[in-house]
Amino acid sequence: MTLARSKLKVHGGSRRWMLSRLSAGLAALGLGPAAGRAGTDDLKPVPLSDVARVDAAGGEGWLARDHGGRIWQVLEDGQTRQLAEGLAPEGALDVSHGRIAGRGADGRLWVRSDGAAASAVQRSAARLSPHGGLCGLPLAVIGLVDQDGQARLARFEPDAQGQWQIVARSEEAVLPDAQPVLADLDGRGDGGHLAVLAGPDRQRYPHAVLGDDIEATRVLWLERHSLKPLRSLQLQAPEVFEDRQLRPWRLPDGRAGLVTMRSGPLGAQLAVVAASRQEAVSLQVAMAGPPIGTRNRWMSAASVDPASEELWAVHTPHIGGVLHRYVARGGQLAAERVASGLSNHRLDARDLDVTARIGRWLLLPSQNWRQLQIFDLQGRAVVSSLDLQATVQQLVAAPGGRAVAVLTSRGLSIYRRP
Repeated sequence: MTLARSKLKVHGGSRRWMLSRLSAGLAALGLGPAAGRAGTDDLKPVPLSDVARVDAAGGEGWLARDHGGRIWQVLEDGQTRQLAEGLAPEGALDVSHGRIAGRGADGRLWVRSDGAAASAVQRSAARLSPHGGLCGLPLAVIGLVDQDGQARLARFEPDAQGQWQIVARSEEAVLPDAQPVLADLDGRGDGGHLAVLAGPDRQRYPHAVLGDDIEATRVLWLERHSLKPLRSLQLQAPEVFEDRQLRPWRLPDGRAGLVTMRSGPLGAQLAVVAASRQEAVSLQVAMAGPPIGTRNRWMSAASVDPASEELWAVHTPHIGGVLHRYVARGGQLAAERVASGLSNHRLDARDLDVTARIGRWLLLPSQNWRQLQIFDLQGRAVVSSLDLQATVQQLVAAPGGRAVAVLTSRGLSIYRRP
């Protein structure tokens, strides 16, 4: 749409009013520039240097790691306190059940209990897989270990001396960088069991945008103590799960579901895995969205809310980045294009969702990763843009959902929605 200046027969305040209305209308459709631009004054710098990674804390604020392996507590008002050292600067961190668990600088499981002295860190004898995720349980930590050149899920428990030992392993190989998650897929009300992407394969779908060329072909649901299979799903060739994690979400029929990405000859599509109602040991793809349409085109889920009826995903985050809203309709997921010029994943990165949510607002990087776009989930439009003058590395919402840690190439800051 264009408006020739020579034919615009209004002047002064009327002309400015008409242009502002046109700009607002385009922004509401996600087609034009943001409705407002925020300044860097909206970011509160955190006085930490050399921050490598940020994770949400168990209570308030965040946990920040530097490249030297030190870990800091960061409160929402910007106050910081060093907690411990000896962690690998990047990789999985689990904060639950009164402890922090991560991968130590020596590759072993590293565990610190709340309130313990900085030196009171417990470790495992076994080494963790370098890129595997962690899942905390009341009496254990679930991690990934290498066995005969393949990754296995392992249950770690502390012995009488406080050293964490492996007490169970999965029989099947899992994705080497999988993120295990607790899910109550049978509705037992027993705290849930472990869902994980498995069946690693290098041949079916050579796309390799998530850090390596290995993709999952199975979903396993394993008993949390023995790691024996309860249910499973096997995809038929040439399809794969082009993902690292499974995101809990409630299906319209009340079943607990797991959101992931299924890819094949027509590219990626949003899929929801759930327990089969016909077979007691099977999982199924209970609902799916339309495929993106072209092989080797991917989409990235954007902060899936387990309690929401909507799902959000960025299609082709490396090429144009189009945000879509998904809702259940007719037994499938219907997709609606709502905004473009966004991203939430870097090519070849293992961090899948550089997105954060504060109430009704979703925060995502721009395509060049130097602006922070504020998207109104109710109005379905970008409402403001924050110029960062640096490259976004992470966006992490605080547990209370009131603030977001913004890690850029220039350092760590805190953003609160005005």
